[in-house]
Amino acid sequence: MSKNLNYIQVKPSNVAPSWWLVFLRELNELWMGGKAPILLLLFCVLLGSTSYVQTIISQDDPIPPKEMLFYVLGSSIGFGLLIGMIIGADSISGERERSTLESLLLTPTSRRQIVVGKFLAAISPWPVALVMTVPYLTVLAQRDEMLGPAVFWGAVLGSLLTSSFVALGMLVSFWSNSNKTSLSVSLTLYIIFYLPTQLPSGAQKGAMGYLLKRVNPMESVNQFLENVLVNNRTPTYMAPWLRSPILFGVLVFGLLFWYAGSLGLEGRKAS
Repeated sequence: MSKNLNYIQVKPSNVAPSWWLVFLRELNELWMGGKAPILLLLFCVLLGSTSYVQTIISQDDPIPPKEMLFYVLGSSIGFGLLIGMIIGADSISGERERSTLESLLLTPTSRRQIVVGKFLAAISPWPVALVMTVPYLTVLAQRDEMLGPAVFWGAVLGSLLTSSFVALGMLVSFWSNSNKTSLSVSLTLYIIFYLPTQLPSGAQKGAMGYLLKRVNPMESVNQFLENVLVNNRTPTYMAPWLRSPILFGVLVFGLLFWYAGSLGLEGRKAS
């Protein structure tokens, strides 16, 4: 990132606020620098591979379109979270490592506005990933009526989870002095959240398994989508499963913007 950030200056009231300028700067770096396109290319490859495998399996043992919709949509959200968390993990520790954070902090803007601008830029790949997912869902749906609800709930819950995991990645980055540490911790957290969603249903029986389903925001969204798209449960009936992702989002957003005011050059000092 360029060290020349002098364009973020005290401006008249009719000029864009500082967080918007930080957002544009980060957006340009993320997209023109090539990181977002590369990650989205990886997203496309993974999602295409997942859809292809589902199609091959369905030829030997026919899978109802609803189940294929659910599986590919869940994979899309999972891959989208991973992209968001990687970008969030780089947002602050990457600046420290590249020695560009100091010039950003010296600009006449608040720490929280810097974090807001970085956060908005970090979630920008998700809408593109969602648009890329729709053609896959359309083909796999085979004109099934669940295509519309799948796209709708994928957009709503995917946006909620992606925003939350970007905020979590930024929190880790906030406390880290190096990208290696930030990425390692963020990927470990992602795996901890993601693995329970891949366990067979028989391994999640009992009180403890039910509790883990309820507490894990990724698994809660997984259960919601499966029951609404595959098992024909109503969203109202499944609404209690959305408490975990909503509370998780409130928690990480609250922590991120609470600590944002103390953003500094050293991660250990902020911690």
